[in-house]
Amino acid sequence: MRRRTLALVPLVALALASTACDETSDTDIDLDATTTVPTSIVVDPSLFLGDVPCSAASGAMQSYVATVLDVTDVSAPFPLPSSPPITCTASVIFRQILVGHAYRVQIDGYDVPAAELTPIGGSSSGSRSMVRRAAPAAGTVAPVWSTFCEDLTAQKNVRSTPKTCEELAPLSTETGVLVNPRATLAGTSAIPGLELTCTQASLDPLGNPVITGDVASFDVRPTDPALAPLVNLPCTSPAPAPYTQNIKPGQSYGFRVEARAVAGGPVTWGASCTALAVEGLVVHALCDPLSKDGALDLSLADVLAAAGTSCVKENVVTYDAVLGAPGDLEADAIDCSKPIRFTPIAPGAYADIKLVGRDAAGAVAVTATCTAEIAPGAVSTATCTLTP
Repeated sequence: MRRRTLALVPLVALALASTACDETSDTDIDLDATTTVPTSIVVDPSLFLGDVPCSAASGAMQSYVATVLDVTDVSAPFPLPSSPPITCTASVIFRQILVGHAYRVQIDGYDVPAAELTPIGGSSSGSRSMVRRAAPAAGTVAPVWSTFCEDLTAQKNVRSTPKTCEELAPLSTETGVLVNPRATLAGTSAIPGLELTCTQASLDPLGNPVITGDVASFDVRPTDPALAPLVNLPCTSPAPAPYTQNIKPGQSYGFRVEARAVAGGPVTWGASCTALAVEGLVVHALCDPLSKDGALDLSLADVLAAAGTSCVKENVVTYDAVLGAPGDLEADAIDCSKPIRFTPIAPGAYADIKLVGRDAAGAVAVTATCTAEIAPGAVSTATCTLTP
């Protein structure tokens, strides 16, 4: 253990009443002897930083979250509300302290600036888990270091501080991918306030049940068959545990998120998510917004190969594509060598898609019939058969 002396911290703090802790400046001075000190616990970074630098440099600590546990009953430790993210140059004071109770301080250290973090549930929640302020739906941010300090007993009208803390230990992290299906709710409308939300049950003033919101449940379906699907995830639940089994560093992973308006009902919306696995990190998959519509990719390449011809002016130069019902969309004079994507199109079975390849004079050189199944929020590829 490291043993350090600590000056008393002045109460020139920004009050954080909801978590019963104060953040001080990074300058410590002695208190006036006549000042009445409330029963409290002070946590100062100089006590636990040790050899870990506190700066904006890469690899350095930039912020921390302190949590005080009441360990008077060692068989049932009780955590107090955690501090908000604090810059690693500042101290924090906890005031929800009972005289005679035993307490233990735990520290989570981050290589992210305090201003970029916020507790899950908001700044007044007291949560120990952090998310990025700019992208809370992307999931929790894992701390890089952790430690704890020697237990102390609270004394009346004394601002107590731990005498020693264990040195900061880097947290070992498995290689993994976390897919938070609720991240697909963001961006579902160009108009703020009209994005899809999770369904919520409540009662109106007359006591009648009222359901608000849109999405009841999610399924997460990996494209890699070595990863198991996650089904019937309630929309209001926290993000599921990350995939860590069968995840290989450097490999890209794809996931389809399906959303239902009624749990167990038909898929109403869909989205795609992707992630690149990184050795020793749990990365968050990046997801498109949920959509009711799908997309279809068409290409003449397989048709030409089956016909024994190619994209040259003597053979085929352009092609036309007609989707047929239920889309009834078409595109003409597409460059023979280029695929085309129809988007957005309604979900459903498309059984009568027509492709017509034409030569330089516009005469029909090759034709094909294609089929495709369009799903919400997914890009499908048609299967084509050469026709006489």
